[in-house]
Amino acid sequence: MYHGYDMGRIIADLKAPTKKNFILDTDAFNEIDDQYAITYAMLSERVNLLALTAAPFYNTRSTSPKEGMEMSYDEMVKVRDMVDPEGKMNIPCYRGSEDYMPNTETPVYSEAAENIVRIVKETDGIVYVAVIGCFTNVASALLIDPSIKDKVVVLMVGSNCFDYHTCRECNLEQNPSAARVIFECGVPVVVLPAMGNGGTGRILTTTAEVFYYLEGKTGKIGDYLCKLYSDEEGTPDVKDGKCHTMHRAMWDLAAVALLDMPDSIGEINIVPAHTITPDGEKWVNLENGKNMIYVDQFRRSAIMSRFFSIMRSSDLK
Repeated sequence: MYHGYDMGRIIADLKAPTKKNFILDTDAFNEIDDQYAITYAMLSERVNLLALTAAPFYNTRSTSPKEGMEMSYDEMVKVRDMVDPEGKMNIPCYRGSEDYMPNTETPVYSEAAENIVRIVKETDGIVYVAVIGCFTNVASALLIDPSIKDKVVVLMVGSNCFDYHTCRECNLEQNPSAARVIFECGVPVVVLPAMGNGGTGRILTTTAEVFYYLEGKTGKIGDYLCKLYSDEEGTPDVKDGKCHTMHRAMWDLAAVALLDMPDSIGEINIVPAHTITPDGEKWVNLENGKNMIYVDQFRRSAIMSRFFSIMRSSDLK
């Protein structure tokens, strides 16, 4: 099945009770929600996870895009092996781009980009490719072989809500040229925005919630997810008579939740196709008569409840 760039058909496919072919492109060492998203994708019965690909990132946690990608590769392999220590799921991991795209015409070749092309061409039906880090790998794949856009739907966790004062956020601002390729090349895009009224920033959890549902109950991966959270936010201990429980946004869970629980994630809307200005600052209408899918008003409680339920019901060692 091809999507025919028909947003109604894509939404119908999302809501159909069938497993969805999925590639997850992740900067897994950048923030801790990536590890949660990988785990969710591996355990959901509605997701057929075909591959994990490592995205570059460059900030205070890395010295270069290449180092960020390598650390992300190591981290996603670590999480995969904790969830599936015997390798029964047979999920390959691929290294991604070592640098960012310099413009909208020049792809960055990598294992990730080339294997995204290969997997899409070898797979029957629509392949949903989620970008939960920098957009370079997926944009490069679409430039390397533009024909794959007829089978790919890109789930983009990044940019911000249409009502927000800027499009800039961590994923988009690293490589605006890559984002523009995805918006403008003719592949169907599902925008899962970060900041603004109703964005993925609504998908909050807390220290206490994470420890209550996961610690000592969901195998090595559950304890590891707790450690990641406490390393960032502290433990849910009571100190000086006060409870210390910090909340944070689990942005990246949105991409998996869209496939796993499309009727409960939030509001799924068909809107005119947009792109961003070259500097990545503002949304602009493409004026090409085409549409995109825009999801907002994320239902935090439904998403987090589903994630914890899947963790608790899985046979994790």
